Amino acid sequence: MKKYIIFLVLFFSTVITNAQRLLTWSPEFPLENSNLIVTVDCNKGNQGLLNFEGGNSANVYVHVGVITNLSTSSTDWRYVPFVYGSANPAARATQLGSNKYQYTINNVRSFFGVPAGETILKVNFIFRNATGTLKQVNSDISDMYIPVYAAGQYAVRLNLPPSEPRFIPWLEPINIAAGSVAVAAVSSAASAMEIKYNNTVLSTNASATALTGTATFGTNTCDQSIVANGILASNTGTDTAKFFITPSVTTAPLPAGLQDGINYNSNTSVTLVLFAPNKTNAVVIGDFSNWQTLCANQMTRTPDGNRYFITLNGLTAGQLYKFQYIVDGNIKTTDPYTELILDPNNDQFIPASTFPNMPAYPTGLTTGIVGTFQTAAPQYTWTTTSFTRPNKKSLVMYEMHLRDFLGASNWQTLTDTLNYIKGLGVNAIEVMPFNEF
Repeated sequence: MKKYIIFLVLFFSTVITNAQRLLTWSPEFPLENSNLIVTVDCNKGNQGLLNFEGGNSANVYVHVGVITNLSTSSTDWRYVPFVYGSANPAARATQLGSNKYQYTINNVRSFFGVPAGETILKVNFIFRNATGTLKQVNSDISDMYIPVYAAGQYAVRLNLPPSEPRFIPWLEPINIAAGSVAVAAVSSAASAMEIKYNNTVLSTNASATALTGTATFGTNTCDQSIVANGILASNTGTDTAKFFITPSVTTAPLPAGLQDGINYNSNTSVTLVLFAPNKTNAVVIGDFSNWQTLCANQMTRTPDGNRYFITLNGLTAGQLYKFQYIVDGNIKTTDPYTELILDPNNDQFIPASTFPNMPAYPTGLTTGIVGTFQTAAPQYTWTTTSFTRPNKKSLVMYEMHLRDFLGASNWQTLTDTLNYIKGLGVNAIEVMPFNEF
């Protein structure tokens, strides 16, 4: 089951319910030996190739690979057949017009040359210009992924509301004025299917491979869900789109004494303050909400519209909490003042010798960089209490970028190098910024 999160903002005057998705493919449930036809709509996603058509000078190419059971992360593409930024004729996509392009992979396993015994989980896609300076991907600039299914696997998927094919699929932003949205589901085999909105059945069929319906929102706000279910003999399949209809945003002055970032009130309480001018709403998600978007975690806006804040109570003293902000429904970010971030694309390259017991990224629950806070955090105990600073008039300073100075790029190795630096006549080190941002 996959989950989506989105804000449906009821006061906008337009409705975006285009049935076309950013990426579509045939067959709907490709196998490892399927011939896969993939179509991209450059009117969607990051619009990196929007209005790019026209002549041989505007050829579009693909960059493709696979995620297998041996991949270490979402960025660990395997068996990539083309060099990125090259104009390999075999990578050229077919221009369909109306900002759409198509590419065909004949037999997924053979095309990529994946060895027997290695399981293909996803096919990865980027559409690009010849040099790779322009690319069509998801709106968050992440790569696009198509799931690959096992032979005989029964599955159900929601195609509408449309979603972006991120590593964890993400429901496209939808502006609702009419208070309803089209819903469509598909299954890998003819089976009993149903679609529900907030546990109310929208549509059913005793034997179908596709089902449609309409979800009417009315005055509903906060947590919503659309669920597609299917039953084939003893096999069941389900797909869920969870989303959030923004209630009226509360406005109040920022309490005295608070500053941007993480404010620790006690061992069980923090107040988060986010500087986000010209935005309409913000919600905080994290461990404390099981990474769900909840009305209880809607942030209060200051009267000048520049800041959002929320107080989280009932926290466990000493526990490291992971969190993010969702701003205006489609901007997922973390706090610029957090002291520790978790990065799903780069943490894997930090060895345990540099960062022992690194906190685990909440894989499968969110995407993007995650921030942290910790009440009652352990205090560092200085082992040298009699240190005397050099006279400032006698300073001989070495300006050091830690990552460039040492191959290991860590503080432990630097301590072993201090005698060498001291031998140069240096008595102070100015450390260049080592923060992520």
